[in-house]
Amino acid sequence: MHHKQNNAKMPIKVKFKSEILHEQETQVMAFESNGQYYIKGETEYIVFSEDYEGREKVDVIYKISNQEVWVGRSGSVKMRQSFRAGEQTAGTLESDFGSFHLDIDTEKVVKMQDPQKNRGSIQLQYQLKVQGQLTGQYFITIHYEEEQAK
Repeated sequence: MHHKQNNAKMPIKVKFKSEILHEQETQVMAFESNGQYYIKGETEYIVFSEDYEGREKVDVIYKISNQEVWVGRSGSVKMRQSFRAGEQTAGTLESDFGSFHLDIDTEKVVKMQDPQKNRGSIQLQYQLKVQGQLTGQYFITIHYEEEQAK
């Protein structure tokens, strides 16, 4: 077992990409952001801001454990989601438009890590329903790597 000095925050560069397939249309969104990576106990944390062109920034935290990836967003939109491969989970979305129930049906969670180079990636593949309505199949990819001090 190699343990990084626990709780030490590593500055990272994050490349985020989401592809949403809905009724034969694919919507792709991508951005790069700076963030932090740290480990507490058995759980890894990736924290960054979603920075889409022309949208308010949203702070995001990904909490990664063996069984589950938990995602929280805060800002103009508050969202809580959890992903467990092969399972259905529930989530919530709160915005100016009200509060919505999410059903998440996760097909795949893939985690890769290169501890030597202090980088890794997470891929999520899931179907999302909001208030019982299917909004599409999502493919999310997050790459992170240590940001070297200039």
